[in-house]
Amino acid sequence: MQYCHLTPARYAAGLRKAIRDEDPGRLVDVMVVGAIIEARSCERFAALAPHLDDELRDFYTGLLKSEARHYRDYLTLAETAAGGDVGDRLEVFLAIEQGLIERPDREFRFHSGPLG
Repeated sequence: MQYCHLTPARYAAGLRKAIRDEDPGRLVDVMVVGAIIEARSCERFAALAPHLDDELRDFYTGLLKSEARHYRDYLTLAETAAGGDVGDRLEVFLAIEQGLIERPDREFRFHSGPLG
């Protein structure tokens, strides 16, 4: 099997566009974006796992558990950097994410919207 280079996904790039330029806001936003990406990965692994053979299902289930831990870790780091709740920033990025998920993508990616 030959692997080819993939262009960056629109999903992550779209989320990163809203990251603030100055710290500590920048660090908080990077952690929030990381949390969202990890949470969505977790959801996708959970959706795929039941449709795989036993070996791949076990592998994807392990990835799912890892992504779930990462999601929580990123949010904890964001709250530490912010000195408190980051719910307001999370809501900003979730609104951006909704638009990214609902808009069609030209290329299929793990985190893509519908193909269009």
